[in-house]
Amino acid sequence: MRAFSELEMDALTEAFNLSLGEAAATFSAIVREEIDLTVPVVEFVSREELTRRLQSAQDGCADGRMCRINQHFQADEGFSTDALLLFPEQGSLEIVRRMLGDDTSIEHITELEQDALAEIGNIIINSCMNSLAGLIGSEMVGSLPRVQCRSIPRLLDDKAPDNLILVARIGMSMSAHNLSGFVLFLMDVPSIDNFMAQVSRVFGLPEALPEAK
Repeated sequence: MRAFSELEMDALTEAFNLSLGEAAATFSAIVREEIDLTVPVVEFVSREELTRRLQSAQDGCADGRMCRINQHFQADEGFSTDALLLFPEQGSLEIVRRMLGDDTSIEHITELEQDALAEIGNIIINSCMNSLAGLIGSEMVGSLPRVQCRSIPRLLDDKAPDNLILVARIGMSMSAHNLSGFVLFLMDVPSIDNFMAQVSRVFGLPEALPEAK
């Protein structure tokens, strides 16, 4: 994989910033509360490094478990990505309560939690991906959302262990409830190259030179 220029990384950040803003607005409407966003961080990391950072970010989590809402998307332009919405397991219950109403009983929420989280993830992730697809003029076909709650060391067990991956990470928080989550996009190297070509076209960046052999 070639090294990307500062201009290319800035373009990637702006592309995800626009799409994640749409997702945050959708999330805010679901929970009926203002959502605070961090500035997107776009970088290339290994699965192991990403796991380490998630553990560090969740040091205050009581049991170290997170809920992962995962959808896989395939684009016409020859790239694919996994979009992941992550929340601490206990925080996921709070999201469901906000969605279903504060007067819903704990027992009732527990029975509906997985389906409700899948619906939340489907709405938020698809809002984000539809915005991204519109930006680059592509059609993206997504899988049904999968919800899994795991310990952080096992959270990415089914993702590529060796390749560097593109991670566009943004924090979404409900300050009134002390809840924070993450949106991640995972791509393999061929998908990164193809996606970067589309982003460069949209932002009018000069065509990248081929790597010297």
